[in-house]
Amino acid sequence: MDSKRYANHRGNKKGGKLILIALIVIIALAAVAVFAVANIPKDVTILDGATSLKVTTNEKEPQKIIEENGFSLGAGDVLDSSQFNKENAVLIIKREMSVKFSEGGKETWKVTLAARTVSDVLHYLGKELEEGDVVEPADFEIVKPGDTITLYRAGTATVIVDGAKKEIKTSNKTIKQLLVENKIALGKDDVVKPAADTVAADGDTITITRVRFKTETRKEEIAFKTETKKDSTLAEGSKKVITEGKAGEKEVTYQIRYENGKAVKEKALSEKVITKAVNQVVAVGTAVSPSAQKGETKTADTGAFQYTKKYTGIASAYYEPPGSMTASGMTVGVGRIGVNPKVIPYGTRLYVTGYGYCVAADCGWGTTGMGRIADLYMNSEAECEQWGIREVTMYVLE
Repeated sequence: MDSKRYANHRGNKKGGKLILIALIVIIALAAVAVFAVANIPKDVTILDGATSLKVTTNEKEPQKIIEENGFSLGAGDVLDSSQFNKENAVLIIKREMSVKFSEGGKETWKVTLAARTVSDVLHYLGKELEEGDVVEPADFEIVKPGDTITLYRAGTATVIVDGAKKEIKTSNKTIKQLLVENKIALGKDDVVKPAADTVAADGDTITITRVRFKTETRKEEIAFKTETKKDSTLAEGSKKVITEGKAGEKEVTYQIRYENGKAVKEKALSEKVITKAVNQVVAVGTAVSPSAQKGETKTADTGAFQYTKKYTGIASAYYEPPGSMTASGMTVGVGRIGVNPKVIPYGTRLYVTGYGYCVAADCGWGTTGMGRIADLYMNSEAECEQWGIREVTMYVLE
């Protein structure tokens, strides 16, 4: 080997050593860096019931982290490290406990599990929340031994309002809350059935009646009254109008109640008399007719009898079912007739031509100044029609 080639060989050998040394240094530095990074303190949050503790640790094992910070696990407790990662670094301790669970507020049963929140209980029972469902306490609430957790599944109710039907979701909320959620406004006088504070159930029908009030003033007639005065110059039973009656006028203010646009009720609030009514005055005769005098008579079918008075006028007929009571307390029957008791007292013995002997037992509707002196009882409506209306003479017997 010549001197030149030997010099080159030595130079190459020296350069290779330098490169090797550099690689070794780089690898050593990288290992130091990795070790240093691995030992950088890490922030970890430990959750245990209502306790939330944030710690800084070099430890990587979840179990050791909680132990070095004073937490221990019971036989049934569980350490949840599912969120122990670069982003969160959260360790959750779920304590074994017994709680009560109910779906819909009906049947309640007891369950024992390791849990921290209501969500843990639901997950353990396989009860996933769907849209509209409500759980009490809320799923994020921390659960304690003995707590009762109630799950309300969403249902559907029908709201009838403003002439239309609307389907809304229900879930252990009052009707008032549901109406607010569904942007159905209530007026101050509107009526809600069932009541607004009722908890809506699946299948319920909720009816809203729109109510409003309106005030209205109207003019109305005031009816006149009739006064009677006795007049001895007029024949008994006759009448004469002395003063004609005249209706008055008043102004009445009403409050009108409207339901769904229709007036259903009104109430008078006040009234003001504009013109007073004028009462009608009627004179009633009290003078006894000259024909109503004492005397004696004789008929072909009765022979002679004594009477104290006699009246001539119209007699009609009437019928009531057997057993019906008269105004005097007697039962109806042939021979018991209706008269004006102010003229002929009940129980008075009478004789009516064409009818026969009878007694005053009832108040005749047509015997008070309308030209009729008696209403005669018949055994049937057919007999009443046959009798019709006749002029008779009625004798008051001694």
